[in-house]
Formats: sequence, structure tokens, C-alpha cells
Amino acid sequence: MAAGIKRVIIGATDPNPRHSGRAFGILKRASIEVTHGVLREACQQLNEAFNHWIVHHTPFVTIKAAMTLDGKIATACGESKWITSEKARAYGMRLRQGADAILVGVNTILADDPSLTVRSQRPAARHEKPLRRIVLDAMGRTPLLARVVTDEHHALTTIVVSELVPKSRVSALEKNVGVLVAPLLEFRKRGVHRVRPASPRPLLDLRWVLKTLGAENITSLLVEGGGEVNASFLSRHFAHRIAFFYAPKILGGRDSVPAVAGDGVRTLQKALRLADVKWRRLGPDLLLTARIQDSDFKL
Repeated sequence: MAAGIKRVIIGATDPNPRHSGRAFGILKRASIEVTHGVLREACQQLNEAFNHWIVHHTPFVTIKAAMTLDGKIATACGESKWITSEKARAYGMRLRQGADAILVGVNTILADDPSLTVRSQRPAARHEKPLRRIVLDAMGRTPLLARVVTDEHHALTTIVVSELVPKSRVSALEKNVGVLVAPLLEFRKRGVHRVRPASPRPLLDLRWVLKTLGAENITSLLVEGGGEVNASFLSRHFAHRIAFFYAPKILGGRDSVPAVAGDGVRTLQKALRLADVKWRRLGPDLLLTARIQDSDFKL
């Protein structure tokens, strides 16, 4: 440490439980005055994804969606390109650059066959990690010729399936991509664990998925799913932030696709509450970012 240093100003404490606060003692024993807590919240937000992961061992989850003013992400026929402007889409690419992985549902793959890569005008820096691609696909419906399976980045793709998928289908996917076999969402009835019956579609256990991704050092997860996937993360309190892009358009229609689908809540009291709400203008569009107050940080 350089001679003459008498005071160190620290914004936030390292959340890693293995050595949280140890630096304070080292500095004080060296007769250096320590001032901490200066701009604490701002400092914590600079590294909120890692801070969350190092404590909870699961990714920090952001839900990103681009929609019309009435909350629609596609027409009844599935048309969605492009709802928002080029400037908003460019900002969306910046969100991907800041994430370790991007997650979508299989319906997005079937409807759009997206590449789920970072498209940027500047070349990637050497220290930047490649973007992992995660597809939730309980029944193994991802086409073997989909871009995420066949393109040059296929090794970065992981398809999350359930035990209901035939082994032959899993083997076919594993030739090009990684496959995770996740448990289905379960419930307890009379002390017995059972798979939820009478469900129109099997529901993957997102808690298990997030813990598994966290164990693979994925600290930040950007969810760009359709309405059902977004609702699954939000309704189960597994999302921590939202980034909602709003275009000055109105679709209307009962059958147009909402940004957040699912069953919803029955009372306003149960609505998810947002904090740290910020609005940003992006060309003709608006970006709303906020922290979700009801997130289940314990998982």
C-alpha cells in the first residue's frame, strides 16, 4: 500500500460471506481510517448481478420485453417484427451484452427461429464472455434445424427438457447442443410428491433450472420469453428486474399476444410491486426499468 494514505472511502461491502468485511479490519490495523457506506445503493447496483449470485448461487434475472402501449408483443397471427424502433432494439442488444445468458421458451423458437446472439457494430472485446442460450422446452419440440441448434454458436445452446421427452429425441438434440433434463413442477398432496395432473402443458421446475444455471457460473440471466415464460418467472417471484420497451402503437384484440400472460392475479393487492422505476426515451419509444419488490431471493 502506498505510503501516506490515511483514509480509504468505501461505497459498499463485499457481499461474499467468505470474506465480507475483512478488508475493514486489515485497513484499520494499518492505522488507515475507513469511511464506508458512501453512495452504498449506487455502488451495489453497479454489480448487482454478481452480488446476488455470490450470496444466493442463482442468476440475477431480468425480464425484457418489447410491446405496444396496450402490452402486446405480437398480433393474433404471431407478427412481431418490428414493434419497437431500431434505437430501442440497439439498446436491447446492450442488455444482451451485459448478461451471461439469454433464455426463451420453445414457442419463441418455433415462431421466429431467432439466433439469440449479440448483434453489435463494434467487435467483441477479448474479455467478453460468449452469451449462453437457454431454451425451455418441456416436450423437446425444438426443431433439429433451428438456428440455435445448427449455427456456429450451437455449443453455447442448452435445451431444458423434462423426463417426458423420449431418450431418442434427447440423443438427437445432444449431437449439437447441451441438454438438461429438469424435473416438472411438483406439489405435495397428502404427504406424497406428485407431478401436477390435468395441466394442459407440463411446467418445468424453474427453481431447479435457476439453481443449475447458477452452479454453472451464470450470474445474470436475461429472459426474452413470450408471455407464458415471462409470466412463469414473474408469478413465481423468480425475476428481479424488468426492462419493458413501449412503442407508440396499439394492437388491441383478444387474441393478440400479451407480454405477460399466465393466470394473473385476482386482486390488486397481489399485484407485483415495482421500485426504482426509471423511464428513458429511445427514439419514439419508451424504456421502463424497475426492480421487482417481491422477488424470492432465497429460492
